[in-house]
Amino acid sequence: MSAVPSPLWPWPASWAPQWLDQRFNNGWTFGNVIVTTQNSSAPEVEREVVSRHSYGRQIGRLVEAVAVLAKQLPGAAGKPEVKALLALCEEVKQIKEAAKDRRSGELLDELKALKKRDPKAWAELVRAVGG
Repeated sequence: MSAVPSPLWPWPASWAPQWLDQRFNNGWTFGNVIVTTQNSSAPEVEREVVSRHSYGRQIGRLVEAVAVLAKQLPGAAGKPEVKALLALCEEVKQIKEAAKDRRSGELLDELKALKKRDPKAWAELVRAVGG
C-alpha cells in the first residue's frame, strides 16, 4: 500500500497570513490578579498607575490616612477594628525599619568590599559623594 499525499500538504503559501496579531491575554497580571477588560474599564490606565505607585504603596497610604483620622475621632481608638488597623500600621512601620536597617548593612558591606577590591573606584566614589 502506498501512502496517498494529503491535498492540503504542503499548504499553499497564500493560506498563511502575512501578519498575525493574536492576543491571548488582553490585560496584565499582578500576583494572582489578572486585570482585563472583563474586570476593569481601563486596564492600561491601571497598569500605568501601578507602574508608578504599587498597590502596596496605594493601600499603605490609604491605611495610614485612615489611621490618622481614626485617632482623631473620640472613642474610635477603643474599637477592635481601629485597634487592629493601628496595630497593622505599627507592624508595617517596623517591617519597613527592619528592611531599611538590613539594606543599610548590605550597602555598608558592599562599600567595604569595593574599598578593598578596587581602591581607585572607591576613591572616585568618595570624591563623587563629596567625602
